[in-house]
Amino acid sequence: MKKRILAFITTAIVLSVTGCAGSGQQMDNRPDSSTPRPLQTMPEHLNPAEKGLNEYHAVIDEPKPFMPDLLTIPAISVKAGIQPVGLLENGQMDVPDNTEITGILFPGVLPGGKGNVIIDGHVDSYSGPAVFFKLKKLKQGDKVIVSRKNGRQLTYIVESVEAFTPAEAPMERIFGETGERRMNLITCTGRYSRKKKEHEKRLIIFTKLDGEL
Repeated sequence: MKKRILAFITTAIVLSVTGCAGSGQQMDNRPDSSTPRPLQTMPEHLNPAEKGLNEYHAVIDEPKPFMPDLLTIPAISVKAGIQPVGLLENGQMDVPDNTEITGILFPGVLPGGKGNVIIDGHVDSYSGPAVFFKLKKLKQGDKVIVSRKNGRQLTYIVESVEAFTPAEAPMERIFGETGERRMNLITCTGRYSRKKKEHEKRLIIFTKLDGEL
């Protein structure tokens, strides 16, 4: 399923993602299909009972993917809601109508799962700055926190802040499959072309789940 989604969206998604084009919404409540991490091999000297107990703990310690409803980025004072967004008919990633809300690509990888979680947001609007206006100020080591009202929370750490033109964007790195638990934040940056009605570049914040650095 994920491979089909990737093949579909990578032909156009960066060309208009995150407020650089029109919006609408698609939602899907199907659970994430991320596969669990294989259990670690136990030392041979452990007896079967001890080995079973350690395997049990390895399973319960595995992060369980979840749909977040809040994004917090302390370094730039962002505290914004998250809503699921799908794909438009042309294959481009949707973005929330509300410029103060972020969107998470779904179906897709959810926080805690292996792969690239994708969250987008507007950089500005006709009335002024939007939710990701200060995103470019993030630095390596800054925290990006996703959470639910029930108390579940995961922290990702910024690894790099990079900008690309749509033509040079590393699609596989941004959207492709990986055995690591990553999350990429996307918005627009650079000059705005009134003729093309879009910004010239896309800003990507590459992050990795805290504890896996």
